[in-house]
Formats: sequence, structure tokens, C-alpha cells
Amino acid sequence: MQQNTYDFLVIGAGIIGLNIAIKLKERFPDCRVCMIEKEKEPRLHGSGRNSGVLHAGFYYTSDSLKVRFCKEGNKQLTEYCLERGLPINRCGKMVVVKDGSELLVLNKRLHR
Repeated sequence: MQQNTYDFLVIGAGIIGLNIAIKLKERFPDCRVCMIEKEKEPRLHGSGRNSGVLHAGFYYTSDSLKVRFCKEGNKQLTEYCLERGLPINRCGKMVVVKDGSELLVLNKRLHR
């Protein structure tokens, strides 16, 4: 009896999990990917963590993966929407401080 073995395990077949699986297959075409999903089929419901906002990443340290992913993801999703004529609200973000003690933090985020 042959044992099933995989190179990668992706938990969740929502938009993130499916995209991770696709990228793994693109990067490693011969790899075996196993996906685990609690629903009957993939992509049955939206992520509860999806706010619909394209994040700029300025809350994170400038050398972090989160910043890199925010910036690149923002750029790619914006290009995707524009190329396909999909509506995208590019309104920017307003960040305010409660008082002068937060100005230093605001200035750091501005530079990020």
C-alpha cells in the first residue's frame, strides 16, 4: 500500500489558501500540495478577517515581511482591478493623533 505524502499542507481553501496553493505549484511545479477545508467545497464563504481595505503597511516596522506583503499585495491588487475595469476606491487613509505626545509616532509612520 502506497502512503500518501505531500510536500506542503495548506489549511483552508478560501481565497488565501487557494492562492497559496497556486503559488506553491507555480514555484515548485512537481510538488504535492494537500489542502484541508472544513466546508464541503472550497471558497464557500468569505474570510471573516477581510475588511476590504488595501493596507499600506505603515503600522509595521519597515524591514518586516508584513510591510513587504502589504506593499506588494496593494500594488498587485490595484493593478488587477484597474486592468479589468473593476471598481476600486483609492481614497487614501487619514491618521490622527489624540494629542501632541503621539506626534513622534505619527512622524515615524509618515516616513514608512
